[in-house]
Amino acid sequence: MKNMCLSHAIAAAVSKKIEADPAVYLLGEDIINKGGGLSTYLDVPKKFPGRCFDMSMAELGFTHFANGMALAGLRPIVDLMFSDFTTIPSDAIINGAAKYRFNSLGKASVPAVYVMGNGARGFFGGYGSGCNHSQCSKAWFMNVPGIKMVMPYYPADALGLMRASIRDNDPVIFLFYQCSSGVRGEVPEEDYIMPLHNAANILRVGQDITIVALQSAAPVALKAAEQLEAQGISAEMIDPRVIIPLDKEKLIASAKKTGRLLVVQEAPTRGGVGSEIISVIMQEAAGNVKAVKLAGALNTTIGSGYTEAYMMPKLDDVRSL
Repeated sequence: MKNMCLSHAIAAAVSKKIEADPAVYLLGEDIINKGGGLSTYLDVPKKFPGRCFDMSMAELGFTHFANGMALAGLRPIVDLMFSDFTTIPSDAIINGAAKYRFNSLGKASVPAVYVMGNGARGFFGGYGSGCNHSQCSKAWFMNVPGIKMVMPYYPADALGLMRASIRDNDPVIFLFYQCSSGVRGEVPEEDYIMPLHNAANILRVGQDITIVALQSAAPVALKAAEQLEAQGISAEMIDPRVIIPLDKEKLIASAKKTGRLLVVQEAPTRGGVGSEIISVIMQEAAGNVKAVKLAGALNTTIGSGYTEAYMMPKLDDVRSL
């Protein structure tokens, strides 16, 4: 096992895949000099200068270009920096990549990975980046058939899911939590790959309540579970890790066992992934679940600076069901 931070884990996964597969390329803004706009790829461009491309500040154009690369037999990794910016290349992802397999009657697909930093610092009370750099965009893509979506928080998950995403034959949206770039953890040294199916991770086993925590909510939910344990409440805590395809079986089984369900997310609750998870569980476990709660950010535009922290769910919200 190696101890590394999340950004090193992502870079290690990308580096190994570029080295092993001549079809893998990395492209985006500031790739060459900075390792990407958020310095996600570290020294990868230096190691593979012929396979890493700096692109113009035209996300829609170079995402369509990457789709063309994928249709030609390559496996592009497309860095889009902040997830907020996917409003610009969304046509290439939603109306292009997601539909090629269907429109070609299964003869063609777009094995591209669209990488972006998700969320911000407000969940942990930190100094935020404002309304154009701090949003959680996962719900924007939840309603689109034909794509897969992963959102790791911990380094080992990022490493394994990135390798699986690059190998996958469908377009994958890879959302890493930008404020966990420095989070450290143990990562397997072997060619570790985490399958995109059945990917939910039960981080804590319990009997009294199921807490499903999305990305940045995971460490907060774990702390809440520890405090609940001191009060005699046994909480089972699950990190889905992959949103599409969702590991329904583990989530439903846990909710049936405990009879209480809390879903926690950084994004606003309206129309979010948390609501979808509750819907999926309750369609199968309604007769077993006595109480349900969804905790998320206030339904308001994200302010700059410290105001971001005031709209986020707090530890007490996680403990209150």
